Amino acid sequence: MAKLILYSDQLIDGNRKVDNELLNLLNKKNPSIAYIPSCSDLSRKYFKPKVKYYNALGIKKTQYFDLDLEYDESKVHDILKFDAIHLSGGNTFYFLHLLKKRGFIELLQSYVNNGGILIGVSAGSILTTKTIEIAGYGDDSDENFIEIEDKSALGLVDFEFMPHWDGTIKSLNLVRSYVEHKNKVVYVCKDGDGIIVDENNVKIIGNVIKIK
Repeated sequence: MAKLILYSDQLIDGNRKVDNELLNLLNKKNPSIAYIPSCSDLSRKYFKPKVKYYNALGIKKTQYFDLDLEYDESKVHDILKFDAIHLSGGNTFYFLHLLKKRGFIELLQSYVNNGGILIGVSAGSILTTKTIEIAGYGDDSDENFIEIEDKSALGLVDFEFMPHWDGTIKSLNLVRSYVEHKNKVVYVCKDGDGIIVDENNVKIIGNVIKIK
């Protein structure tokens, strides 16, 4: 029942095909996006470029919602009014920690089940899957400095997602080892490419490799 847009990265020209799929999925005039960062962005250093990015797509209403230092429980239900929720990149382990701490696992699952669209970028995309274990694999893996033990995530799809594939066989072999060890299905995605999930349909955009 999920509607998801899974980016490996954003803010690059190569994402135009994925952007168009997002607009098709939104399918309305003046759509709105709630932006949830992986940790506090006090100066809005990372949020401001996203505002410009979405403005260029014709999306004028973007709102920042912090789960960390600026968390405001009174604003939580406002998030559910937005047409889409953007889960940012960053440290996947800390982001999952915040989602669990604020009760956002159940909230986001309910949001999607009621027709809301989730936009994941890098860590945000990984969080839509059943587990974030893969975030700890590879040469550029995230550090689990928060020492979170329960790595179960939103569980909206039956595959896992590996962003930022550099196109090398070495990287693919690392994922293959993970797949063989964990008995998982993983989509490996280059920056500029992505995956669109619309109900039970999975659409691949660009050079995305399925390993199972």
